[in-house]
Amino acid sequence: MLPAEALRLFHFADVHLGVETHGKYNPETGLNTRLEDFTQSLNAAVDKALDASVDLALFAGDAYKARDPNQTHQRAFAAALKRLVEADVPVAMLIGNHDIPNTRGRAHALEIYGLLGGAGVTLFPRPLVQPIKTRRGEVIVAGMPYLIRSNVLAQDAAKGKTVEEVAALIRDRYSDYVSELAAQCQREFPDHISVLMGHFTVADARVGVQGFLLNPSEPQVPASALAIPPFSYVALGHVHKPQELNRGAQPPVVYSGSIDRVDFGERKEDKGFVLVNVAKDQKTTWEHIALKTRPFLELDLDAGDSDQPTETLLAQLEKLDVTDAIVRVRYRVSAEHAALVRIEDLKKALATAQNVVALSRELPTSEALVRSQGLTETLTPEIALEKYIESQPRLTPRKEELLQAARALFDELARLEDAA
Repeated sequence: MLPAEALRLFHFADVHLGVETHGKYNPETGLNTRLEDFTQSLNAAVDKALDASVDLALFAGDAYKARDPNQTHQRAFAAALKRLVEADVPVAMLIGNHDIPNTRGRAHALEIYGLLGGAGVTLFPRPLVQPIKTRRGEVIVAGMPYLIRSNVLAQDAAKGKTVEEVAALIRDRYSDYVSELAAQCQREFPDHISVLMGHFTVADARVGVQGFLLNPSEPQVPASALAIPPFSYVALGHVHKPQELNRGAQPPVVYSGSIDRVDFGERKEDKGFVLVNVAKDQKTTWEHIALKTRPFLELDLDAGDSDQPTETLLAQLEKLDVTDAIVRVRYRVSAEHAALVRIEDLKKALATAQNVVALSRELPTSEALVRSQGLTETLTPEIALEKYIESQPRLTPRKEELLQAARALFDELARLEDAA
């Protein structure tokens, strides 16, 4: 097949089917409402991509939330891919960190697609260059999947190094792989349009709620290592906030962002995908297409010193539209009037919300300090963190998420102490 002269691309990533945080059981379908939200967002993205007559879909990793997705999650993702393939839109699919199993030898979450040869899906489980046939000609896709940290740590080059030095080692490994992929594209397919897909963190990326991406063990790959010839576009996954990291220069280095909100930390972010126009030896243009997703509302109410705190809080709620939203409410009230707050009346005022995940009083600093007196040096770091989170109403709804993110740091601390 002749090389394509121009193409329209559908770039999406971080679908995370299986997220159920802040959802609830839907008795009509038997499914969690958040699974329904994410599935709806995925299908809405496919609808818009097909309406835009895209020629190739670039999926930049993380199809599922869990490494062992259940059949319902797999069915939802496969159904969306089937719609693309049946519309003559081939799919290039990258392996993300959420797609990789914890145990060596087990199949990764997307491996089944690699076994369906000729089904319109091309899988990138390792650094790889693949020509892909589209209805407008052949295009070259270079895939740089997520590197498994434990594989790098097992090598001699990582022995005796600090956390920061290991992160730098992995960063350089990414850069070297990308350079090799670029050289292969230039050497073997000089007349083709080439694009790069990657799933990792680029330096200076704004990560929103994903605080775990800011820890010292997370490799930070410079955008300059990706924005190299012959790539006309760099399609990234892993960071949930949509953004471009080559400062408007060519080629664009773009995170499409996730297709739906994972938590309240993403409540102000647009969620969606990217449409890209690429042409040989011409400027690449792109546009982030925002999807209509369920709103996350974080409400701060203040009863002040009112001796009728419930009425004061209800008056504030009346001015807010919470219809079909996922809502978290914090309210402030003086200690002497706290017992007068009628929680059931507040819940009734929030009845049009899809889910109220928290309705809590925010403690003044003095009260919070008293509650934190149980934190002592005799506690382990993890238990101390858990107790601290429980003493902070702002943090309590995210307790499990914060503890999970912190466990990687606790494990690294234990490893360093053992090595000392």
